[in-house]
Amino acid sequence: DAPIHELLGTYRTEFPAYASTFHGDENGGLDSPEAFADFAEECLDRGFEGFKIHGWGGSDVSRNIDREVANVHAVGERVGDEMDLMLDPACEYETFGDALTVGKACDEQDFFWYEDPFRDAGISQHAHRKLSEKLDTSILQTEHVRGLEPHADFVAGNATDFLRADPEYDGGIT
Repeated sequence: DAPIHELLGTYRTEFPAYASTFHGDENGGLDSPEAFADFAEECLDRGFEGFKIHGWGGSDVSRNIDREVANVHAVGERVGDEMDLMLDPACEYETFGDALTVGKACDEQDFFWYEDPFRDAGISQHAHRKLSEKLDTSILQTEHVRGLEPHADFVAGNATDFLRADPEYDGGIT
């Protein structure tokens, strides 16, 4: 009558979780860097040890890159000493320069990882290796990459520090 995890040795009974946002909006909710910082603080008060930001994104994100940077700083200054912080632009930044600018802000706030910055759908190993070489913040890639070989190539090519896979799409390579 024992559960399977007990029969296998019960590696752990708890695991850490982080809070994650939807993309920002313009009509209340997460509509400013201060609103993101307020929400991060609320998540910290609820016991979360990590917080992942999805910025505003959309077709005009490059025109608002300063707001993305301000968001990183607002959240980092508010809770960065108490939480692991992550940023996931969801492949929305249009240029290497935009990704580097925001990545430097992540460095300044000691972010844990920077996920899928480029609008290339996260598939350019060369660009992500170059970005990684210029940043201290770890890169998390491959959410949108499918198959074992491309995942392995990202690791072998020093294009990511962390891998992300989806068992539904990737058939168990996680």
